[in-house]
Amino acid sequence: MTTSTFWHAFPDFQPNPAARITEEFKRLAAHRGWKSGSRTWRKRWNAFTNIEYDRIIGSSLTSLGSWNELCAMLSLPGPFPSITQCKKALSKVYVNLVDVVECRALGIKPKRFKSVAQLASYTRKTGKFFNRDLAKQDMLLRVLLRKLL
Repeated sequence: MTTSTFWHAFPDFQPNPAARITEEFKRLAAHRGWKSGSRTWRKRWNAFTNIEYDRIIGSSLTSLGSWNELCAMLSLPGPFPSITQCKKALSKVYVNLVDVVECRALGIKPKRFKSVAQLASYTRKTGKFFNRDLAKQDMLLRVLLRKLL
């Protein structure tokens, strides 16, 4: 897998390509002195998650086969006969969007939740938020996006 263009803006930081992307971002934030939740941290986090999504998933969702691969990663029965059927199946899944990106990069399955409340609790606890405005612009992310109460 190629290195993210995000890291190129920080030549004094050497990311570990085998590590979880969220852990590497935390390490970069500590290295740069960004306080968690600060304006700078949030701006960089949003840019980071968007770039990583495009690198790991977004650019590959061009065929029914790639949609079915994603459905399989989320343990959905399949294969589905159309992208529309994939989207319908995905619309019933509760999964953290950052975990989907991270797990796809690592080749593992992300944790699925039984309810929006469980997903919301996990997301708040881990801080793994994906920018809602960015998510609404993408076909896949819009399907997986949930309003966390």
